[in-house]
Amino acid sequence: AASNARHCLPQYNLEGLWVGKYGKHGYEMINVTYVGDMLVAYKVTGDKNVPRGEITFQADLSPIKKASFKNNQRMKQQEPLSPIVLTDTAAKKWGTKQLPRYHGMGHVAEEDYSNKQWMEGQLIIIGEEYFSFAWIPLEHQIFFGRPSPELALKMLRDGGSSSLKETTWESPPSIDEDVNVWKDYATHLVEQTEESIDEDLQGNEFGCIWHGVEEECYFQ
Repeated sequence: AASNARHCLPQYNLEGLWVGKYGKHGYEMINVTYVGDMLVAYKVTGDKNVPRGEITFQADLSPIKKASFKNNQRMKQQEPLSPIVLTDTAAKKWGTKQLPRYHGMGHVAEEDYSNKQWMEGQLIIIGEEYFSFAWIPLEHQIFFGRPSPELALKMLRDGGSSSLKETTWESPPSIDEDVNVWKDYATHLVEQTEESIDEDLQGNEFGCIWHGVEEECYFQ
């Protein structure tokens, strides 16, 4: 019964592939898995700082406070986070008045995966199709959406060693172009759609994540 109830909660339905924009590194793919009440996100594609195969972040979804965390990262005992309260405009757009959020730990490193460390983070659930993770000390937040099959295949085909490269198309290819050119063009359209979603979601990307007592949020 408890297992069936979990499937009704959005925070337990994030398993699988997601794509988010990792700043200057561009779009990267992650794979979300669960270990009990712990959500763990691994990089499917990586960058010079945190390579593929490594954990990019994790979050504790337990409804009760805990004093410890995975990966030998000790956390002080914390109460569950209160949800982010949306403005009326944002609530109408996203179909919900509140965004649940959870304590987490974000993975960071310098180039060549050196000086790696974990820092405080938050997982924010945005409806059923999106979520974000915030690295609190860095005031950096990444929004994630489900990749289309075309986008997922392209990123996997590229070897999982780099993020998507931007391609500029001033006009569609001619009808006589090779099928691979048309595939690249279709992928470009998918990328543009993902970027549009990313920009639409962010707005003031740090609003009301850092201040739990605020009554309004800048998800608009």
